[in-house]
Amino acid sequence: MLRDGLRTASKITQIAVTSHSPDLLDDKDIRDESILAVVNKNGETKIGPPDQAGRSAIRDRLYTVGELLRLNQLEPDEEATDKIPPSQLELFADYNPWRPEAC
Repeated sequence: MLRDGLRTASKITQIAVTSHSPDLLDDKDIRDESILAVVNKNGETKIGPPDQAGRSAIRDRLYTVGELLRLNQLEPDEEATDKIPPSQLELFADYNPWRPEAC
């Protein structure tokens, strides 16, 4: 029901969803291009598109994204995450768009 509501809303606006729920991700219509995988390795969070094995499994409809999550096989592509500048990953950076000097 939630997935259907999100799909309907996505037709009129952009939707971003974060979830630890494999049940929400159990849908063969979810494409690999719509997913970002997240892992924490040695205290460092890595976010990126699924690795090649994950993308292949999703595209070939071998597994849903939820099934990969349950199997602990939903990993970000390390090559892609290494290309992201650290400044883009700072959620609470000093930048505040509401300060006059930011305009």
